[in-house]
Amino acid sequence: MTAARYDNAAANCLKAIGGLVLWLFAGATFLFAPLAVMASDPCGQGDTQLICTTTGQQLVAYVPLGTALLAAPLGTWGLASRRELARYAWVLAMVMLMAAWMVVDAIAGSHP
Repeated sequence: MTAARYDNAAANCLKAIGGLVLWLFAGATFLFAPLAVMASDPCGQGDTQLICTTTGQQLVAYVPLGTALLAAPLGTWGLASRRELARYAWVLAMVMLMAAWMVVDAIAGSHP
């Protein structure tokens, strides 16, 4: 195998692993992050923490769903595209997913 073909095969293997990691992370975000809305179960009538409000519960439920549905195709495009700056789309997608988890954790963790 020539060096150029070996480099191309290694790059394709890394892209496949990156795509697998992206889709697993997006799937876990889509399936499990919205379950953090159950942190509002012990809320009482007068609680003012964000998770105890309707707005906070909707943010915890819908931010991960929207982020996962946007990040997975964006990152996949970044891995598949031959454009020079496209690889940063995968990085952006991973950062978006991490940010969604941080938002969910910040809101769901606001109740003692």
